[in-house]
Amino acid sequence: MTAFSEHRRSPPAPHQIRPGMGGDCHAANELERRCLEAGIKMTDLRRVLLHGILEAGPGVSAVEIWQTLGRMLDNGHAPSQGSIQRNLNLLVERNILRRDVSSERQWHYRVAPERKAALTITFVEAGTGRKIACDAPEIANLLRRVAAEHGLAVQGAFITVQAERGAEH
Repeated sequence: MTAFSEHRRSPPAPHQIRPGMGGDCHAANELERRCLEAGIKMTDLRRVLLHGILEAGPGVSAVEIWQTLGRMLDNGHAPSQGSIQRNLNLLVERNILRRDVSSERQWHYRVAPERKAALTITFVEAGTGRKIACDAPEIANLLRRVAAEHGLAVQGAFITVQAERGAEH
């Protein structure tokens, strides 16, 4: 006999948040923007989780976020703790959340401050070592996205290039 029901609950959606509960919509939209920039696909579960994190406040554990979500949703069914933990890990890896460890060895989460540092990209010519500044936002966005997929944050990049054969300097 199986211990779990064969029927899966539908995932929570933002429209299921009870009126007056959930994080500040502006702050939730800002977190969603940061998630998208970090290459995180936004799902209804992640949108609800962002509201739950904001509603629970800084320095809360995954269990406290889960309990907050249970109170927030109309149906009273919070997502599973495993789903919450997987998404919290992803948000920490992509520098959306910060995870601290308490003296009781329990993880506590808070929204990580947004990095405002400008990304510096420099092309370095292989033959001469000459440095050429690159001000191309599309390259900076691509590098940020690739780095975020690996849980990194790019602060600067040097790209080695070689002059085309027969090209004049």
